[in-house]
Order: sequence, then C-alpha cells, then structure tokens
Amino acid sequence: MNPKELHIILNRLSLIFIMIPLITLSLIYKIPFMRYWKKPQWNELIGIPFIWSGFRQSKVKYFLLIALTINLFAFMPFIIRNGWTYIHEVWLLAIILSITNVIEEMIWRGTLLSRFSEQLGDKWAVIVTSLGFGLQHYSLGFSWGVCIAYSLGGLFFGGITIKSKSIVPTVIWHMSINALMVFSGLI
Repeated sequence: MNPKELHIILNRLSLIFIMIPLITLSLIYKIPFMRYWKKPQWNELIGIPFIWSGFRQSKVKYFLLIALTINLFAFMPFIIRNGWTYIHEVWLLAIILSITNVIEEMIWRGTLLSRFSEQLGDKWAVIVTSLGFGLQHYSLGFSWGVCIAYSLGGLFFGGITIKSKSIVPTVIWHMSINALMVFSGLI
C-alpha cells in the first residue's frame, strides 16, 4: 500500500474518534445509540426522485437496486479504462475503504440522523446531516464542488435510511459507491 492510500485509510479510520463521544453520551443519558440499526423495511415506499415526493413511488428494495445499477453504469467507463491490472492493484484499498464507510454511516445516518430526527423531524434531519456529510469530506481534501455533490448524495442516503427505517440499505449503497470510486481511479 502506498503512502497516499495509507493516508486515505487512516483519515477514514479517524472517524472512530467521533464515535467514542457519541457512544459515551448515549450510555450516560441512557438513550439508544442509533435507532436505525435494525432490519430494513424493504417494502416501504420511497418517492422518485425526491424521497418524500416525486412522479413515481418505488419500494426501497427496487430503489436501491436501481441506484446501484445506475452507479455501476456511471463508473463502468472509468473502470474499463483503468483495466484489470489496476483493479488487481487496488482491490485491498477498495475493501478497506468500503468497510470504513460502515463507521461513517453509523455516525451520519445512524447516530446523528437518529438524534436530529427526534429534535427536528425527519426531513430537516436529513437536510442537516446531508450538509454535514458533504462538509466533512472537505476536511478529507475534496473540492467544494465534490462536497456539494456528496451533500446531494447524503440526501438520498438519509432518505433511504428514514424510509427503510435502517442504515443497512445506505451501508450497501455507500460501500458499493466507494469501491466503484476506487476501481475507477477517482479515489
């Protein structure tokens, strides 16, 4: 693993230091650490394209399948351009980075979305955590444009978490996007 890859991994693992106070506060105040760590409600309806509304409704399971398919097709030209040799070189980074995203989802869509939903309601909680999610990536060295895109992605991550009542679909989606980003050379 080269120094740049190691830096990325250590940067992502630093999220553990955010988890420690969140878990501690949860224990002190005797509140659940997160309310979305449970089996997803795959048959709940989600609006397309705006989560709560849209021109069409879809079950969460189909929405996730469509999202994963769109992501695969969007990244595929870059992955093909890089070739099999590149994938062979970065597969370990893709796995490690994808796994560290479970921590990120536990923070943003697990704990923070849970707490903000209780205080602000679901829609505002999704907005606030999505903005925070995008801004957090600025501290990781991403440009403002990319951070805005991540905030928009955070809206969908938060929406599917609320609708499915679980972070599991978001974890699956986020892990796949990050693996695709590594294989495409974007990370």
